[in-house]
Amino acid sequence: MIKLLVIYFLCLFICFSAIAEPADSSATITSSKNSYEFVFNKKAGRVEVKEILSTNYTANNYTVKLPIAEVYNNNVTIENVEARIDNHAIRNLNPTYAYYSADDVFFSDEKICYFPLYLSKKGSNGNVVFTESVADPRYFTSIYFTSEFEVKQREVSIRIPRWMNAEIKEMNFGNYHIMRSKTYDSGNDEDIITYYVQNLPAMHREENSPGPTYIYPHLLVMCKSATVGGQSFKYFGSTADQYDWYRSLVKNMDNNNAAISAKAKEITAGLNNDMDKIKAVFYYVQDNIRYIAFEDGLAGFRPEKADEVLRKKYGDCKGMANLTKALLTSVGFDARLCWLGTDHIAYDYNTPSLAVDNHMICALIYKGKTIYLDATQTYLGINDYAERIQGRQVMMEDGDKFILNRVPVQSAAQNYDFETAKLSISGNDLKGSISHLWKGEDKEDVLMGVNSIKKENTDEAINRFLSNNNTDYVISNLKVSSTTNPDKDFTANYDVEVKNGVSVFSKAYYIDFDQQKELLNAAIKLNERKLDFWFPHKVNICRETELTLPANYKTSGLPETLNIVNPDYEFHIQYVPSPGKLTYKKSLLIKNTHLTVAKFAQWNKDIEQLAKTYNETITLKPVSE
Repeated sequence: MIKLLVIYFLCLFICFSAIAEPADSSATITSSKNSYEFVFNKKAGRVEVKEILSTNYTANNYTVKLPIAEVYNNNVTIENVEARIDNHAIRNLNPTYAYYSADDVFFSDEKICYFPLYLSKKGSNGNVVFTESVADPRYFTSIYFTSEFEVKQREVSIRIPRWMNAEIKEMNFGNYHIMRSKTYDSGNDEDIITYYVQNLPAMHREENSPGPTYIYPHLLVMCKSATVGGQSFKYFGSTADQYDWYRSLVKNMDNNNAAISAKAKEITAGLNNDMDKIKAVFYYVQDNIRYIAFEDGLAGFRPEKADEVLRKKYGDCKGMANLTKALLTSVGFDARLCWLGTDHIAYDYNTPSLAVDNHMICALIYKGKTIYLDATQTYLGINDYAERIQGRQVMMEDGDKFILNRVPVQSAAQNYDFETAKLSISGNDLKGSISHLWKGEDKEDVLMGVNSIKKENTDEAINRFLSNNNTDYVISNLKVSSTTNPDKDFTANYDVEVKNGVSVFSKAYYIDFDQQKELLNAAIKLNERKLDFWFPHKVNICRETELTLPANYKTSGLPETLNIVNPDYEFHIQYVPSPGKLTYKKSLLIKNTHLTVAKFAQWNKDIEQLAKTYNETITLKPVSE
């Protein structure tokens, strides 16, 4: 039942503690040599990439058990595995080959080969060699230099025959000393490009950090074309080539149009307004199709047929986008598929590669305006966009051509978390009524939690959420709005009793107005956090608490107004006195979700000021004093 609390408060605030996965220091990669070569497989009539990945490990402790693992799939074959310890071959090496699942991937062709490498003594050396083959150069997209272990020395060589047209892009080299050489092998008529790097730190994983494409040094391999064996092969020489390949996967899917049309008519029955029909279709897919990631060879890029997604009631982003398009098209709207990469990926379509995108949505062109419909965002209404796709470049189908556009960037106003409270003092308690309203991604966070639990437990979960699990914050007469309509704001209204919310000393009252204190512990530990901090989405928190003063009482000095304003965020707190009342107003805005390391120090100073304001206690004294 507390999943709601986890989704919302953990996501926004607890993650500031820079939760990190420490690098594995049990061993060091003393040397590594990875070689890649394009070859023509005459029997299969295709170009392949042969890979030999050799890694030498040295134990930094006694009794080290290294988990050796290599991921492969239907387009990557592991042909051989060798391992040696202190120059002695492991006789009974028996790697396990299994399907690999992680996160929310339901069915995937992703597989893993793994086995333990035991290094019994400090200083023992282990060598592991994987020999692999990539069946389609389109899937040979990137080579990373970093590892989960510290790397003392790594060599990467790529052999490119002159019949192969491939471009190598060097990414994130700025902070590393990586040397490059290029030679020509006249005997094989091929170029050999070699990279040498020394003293690479282990990968450092932290919560809410940019994706690896932004951080780690790697090579982006763009295979464009090949002419060999009397054949010509076209891969991704341009963005148009990439679109043509994607288009070939969706052009002849042979949807059952009768089934789609019947369902669309059912969904829109009795509706005369175009926008009502559009919303009905979009919300139907949101509400009735379960999102489950699906990656299986070409199915990782080819959407499933719309009628199959409709029949099974689940699909991945591609299937859900295709169903949304098919339903809208069947009732006469201009709907199209769009490919895009979320903000996890640093590239856009200026770089033709399968590494560029990881998501698909539907676009509706209506009255000259493009509306992007992402049905995987279950509780966002039309024209609300998740942070992960805002500003991202999209490739939208346009028949045999394509259109490049960008998803609109929304301000923090889209995500609104607003609370008003009217309170009075009753002995040592505060009592009153509270109204709360959520919009945009704040609303989605709350509704995801509410709808993930059993209906009979909903009130208890919402109580825990609203009280921040504080047993002295007692809620009664709770009324919440519908949890199923993405068009509507989510609201909660209730009565509250804050036990021990007032301290009484002599005739004076001491009151803590703010029970939530969002961002109180949001300072970043500079000695721990190494990477930029990315907020899940923009934040727009507003609080207004009106306290009725006891008869013949007045405020005795008020804290100074807090106004912190910069381009990335704003913090505002003020106390407004009026006859017989005192109103507390707070506004917290996160306008830019990317907080860079260079801004951490200023952020911490501002959080310190916010915390200082939070800790100010309001004093009420008799008018006679």
